[in-house]
Amino acid sequence: MSDTIPMIREGHLMKKTLIALAVCCSLITVAVVGIVAAELHAKAELESQVTAYLDECGIEASSIEVHGRPYLIYAAQNRADLTYVDTTPAAGINKDQLLIHRLIDGSADRLTRFITFDYPSAATPIKNADGSFSDSTTVGAAPMTFSAEADDAHLRMFADGRQAGEADLPQHAAVRDASATDDGVVVEVEYASSSCR
Repeated sequence: MSDTIPMIREGHLMKKTLIALAVCCSLITVAVVGIVAAELHAKAELESQVTAYLDECGIEASSIEVHGRPYLIYAAQNRADLTYVDTTPAAGINKDQLLIHRLIDGSADRLTRFITFDYPSAATPIKNADGSFSDSTTVGAAPMTFSAEADDAHLRMFADGRQAGEADLPQHAAVRDASATDDGVVVEVEYASSSCR
């Protein structure tokens, strides 16, 4: 009988330990699920702010991807640090993407747009020595160089000095780069104003 009492005590101690362990695991699970739910809610809140900004600009997005984690911190600051917005491309353009930099309380710090024009004919991009895309391709055996210019209403893309593509702009923009990529000629423009109009 004297051997039974320590075994019973050990059994009670083991039960208490297992119960404490189960409670701790449950609390950790609830905390993790709560954090994940809060993070998803914060992301949705940031996407809502971006959508409201785009609505004011008259831009219809086909997709919105908010960057900057943890979303909870950015949502608490009412700030979407960097957002990629895909829009439906016009004819002759295979991708049209707007980057909204530091959207805070409905006001953006800067707007950059990447417009990917289709090649005028089948082309193979020529890469720089570091592996990055250059402004040139080969068409057949002949090299072709691309450039772009913008005014208050239009972006024009040129192939060897001849206009090969055009896109409408809502305001004046500066051309930052033109690159011949695997997907087409990507022209980067930065809008003069962050109001997007």
